[in-house]
Amino acid sequence: MSKFCPYCGNPVRESDKYCIICGKPLIVDLPKKKKQKAEEKLKKDIEEAKEEPKTIENKKNQKKEEILEEDVSEEEIGEEEKEEKKEGKNGKKGEIKEVKKLPEEVKHQIELYAEFSDIQFHKKTLSEKLKDISLMMKDENYELDYVYKEKVNLKFKALKTLIQELKEREKEIENQMDDVFIIQKLNNKIEAKTYQLKNLTREYRLKKVDSDTFENLKNRYKKEKDEQEQNRTELREGMRIWIGELKIEKTDIIGNLKLNKGQFSSKEIDKEIYEKTKKDLEFKLKKNNAKITTLEKLTK
Repeated sequence: MSKFCPYCGNPVRESDKYCIICGKPLIVDLPKKKKQKAEEKLKKDIEEAKEEPKTIENKKNQKKEEILEEDVSEEEIGEEEKEEKKEGKNGKKGEIKEVKKLPEEVKHQIELYAEFSDIQFHKKTLSEKLKDISLMMKDENYELDYVYKEKVNLKFKALKTLIQELKEREKEIENQMDDVFIIQKLNNKIEAKTYQLKNLTREYRLKKVDSDTFENLKNRYKKEKDEQEQNRTELREGMRIWIGELKIEKTDIIGNLKLNKGQFSSKEIDKEIYEKTKKDLEFKLKKNNAKITTLEKLTK
């Protein structure tokens, strides 16, 4: 039985925990409840800490804690991200940041996802055709007309062969595909670091962590989070650049298709060359469109 992503509708494997196209988790109820429960507990702990009796010393500590907490607030994190976009990684305003080329292993994974999605579509189409042929086999002409019977049997055999080939290729791709796409992995890591920072602040406010430990861990978590966010940004930028390159390639292919048709119309080439060139170019265009569609979904 086919399985589809509840968010984007694309086909997924039974073993997938995340959609290979949109990156969203396929089992959403349990993680969502856990996250909500953790957030509610965090809010409750902070409110209880605020209600503690305040001596003069407590007020001083409270003020210090509030200042430290601001270091990991979402508002400040958002402001830092804005500043990085304006100034670049080295903090110099107006400097154009060089975008790293998309790693070949990431390109390979995207190509696998695009092909896997394409295979699911073709399997579904061929299954529908198989149903039509099954109905033809139940037709009375199937038993009475030998030529008709042979024609139906040939179609049935060809479809079964195509479906088997697709299944074999599907298994090959599954063995090469990562369980979770790299951007989703980074999203998970960033989410974990954000929670660690919030939890660390809560522990410090409740006097469960000393000042030195708090500072060391806070700096380490922020550094790791910043590195992961930088990696994610670079990957997304590299994917957008690749989309641009693929769109240029698409325009070239369409241009060559028109040129091929024009050459055939003016009798510069014969029908055989025209048909072969057309078939090759249409195949390239189909692969190109599949990559563009996959990349656009993954960069959202």
